[in-house]
Amino acid sequence: MKSFVRVFAAVTLFVLLSTITIPANDKHDKRASLSASVVSARTVYVDNQTTTAELQNTAYTELSKWGRLQIVDTPQKADIVLRLSNGNYVKFVPGGENPPASKPKDGNQNVASADEAVPPGSTRISVIDPKTGNSLWSDIRKTDNAKAATHVLDGLREAFDQKQK
Repeated sequence: MKSFVRVFAAVTLFVLLSTITIPANDKHDKRASLSASVVSARTVYVDNQTTTAELQNTAYTELSKWGRLQIVDTPQKADIVLRLSNGNYVKFVPGGENPPASKPKDGNQNVASADEAVPPGSTRISVIDPKTGNSLWSDIRKTDNAKAATHVLDGLREAFDQKQK
């Protein structure tokens, strides 16, 4: 009888652990997958939608150190756009063009992922197709201090490395 209890406990533990690890691996695989257009990109425009100029400077520094992408000065010149957002962005609306809330203006809106909550002290890093405005990849990183901010592009570099394997 004791051996039955031990076997039952071992099987239960195995099932429980395998259930927990499978979603974690799936999440990592989804975040790491990059489209061919992102992997083949050579130029990048950094769109800083945070209120922190230091974070944009850190992104420029990290991109330069990485050497994989050349930074350009407009999204029209870029193969991809690297958007930095923390959920605190302001959209400029010229005077007299404020549409009623019931009938918002159609147009190039922020990608859906930009509307999702970003934890305090963190930044969403999104790769955007400059032609369509579609989000091609995103990650959230802690950026609440200078040391943490230097790792803002680690997820993107890891995704490139995974795709090239």
